[in-house]
Amino acid sequence: MAKTAAPGMTSIATSAAASERRACAIIRVAGTAALLLMVAFLVILPAKPVHENIAGFTNPLLSFELASKPEHVFGVLGRPGDPGREDAVRRTDLGNYIDFLFMIAYPTLFAGIALLLESHGSITRATRRTMVALAVVMAIGDALENSQLLSLSRASDPTSMLPALARLQVFTRIKWYAIFVACALLAAGAWREREWWRWSAPFFAGAALCGALSLVYLPAIEIGMYVLTVGWIMAYTRSWHVPAST
Repeated sequence: MAKTAAPGMTSIATSAAASERRACAIIRVAGTAALLLMVAFLVILPAKPVHENIAGFTNPLLSFELASKPEHVFGVLGRPGDPGREDAVRRTDLGNYIDFLFMIAYPTLFAGIALLLESHGSITRATRRTMVALAVVMAIGDALENSQLLSLSRASDPTSMLPALARLQVFTRIKWYAIFVACALLAAGAWREREWWRWSAPFFAGAALCGALSLVYLPAIEIGMYVLTVGWIMAYTRSWHVPAST
């Protein structure tokens, strides 16, 4: 005689499958938005600084958001009257306005991946809630960061830039270290997965490690950003394999 699953076990399995479908839907929507916005950044943002990036950085916007001195801002955007400044400011400001959409997409992507891991039992509910809290923190930090960037791009007096630069350093660190802590939690959970995308774990872990290294070598943040993107893409790809509804 064939054995049948206990009603309680069937209910748990059905609930887990529903959570997985919900998580995959969140990842697909947020991931698609994030990917499209990243393409928009590639088209809109300046590919190189007017003068120079902060030493060790290759991405002008990232160099700008991690600026700590007026010279860093002028290196990326140019000084008033410099050829190229007007275009650099216009394109950078437009990118920062678009970033208000991106700062919704990528924290939602983090939350969706956490929900997917929870649906498989790879992380606990408490860890998933921590991930959601970190997603909120990184979004708030990013919004506050952007407000300072938009102010600095219009500034021309080095002395008047100092308060905004001080605030910028606080807000960027809040955003980035929330991201890197979230990466560490995702790495631990992804490694417990049984499917191919468990190999996203080394990329999430690599991003978290870059975050730790940035405490002594700030440009490690840029490396971590690229490593994290690989982990995101792997999770996004996995989200298109959804369990059938019952």
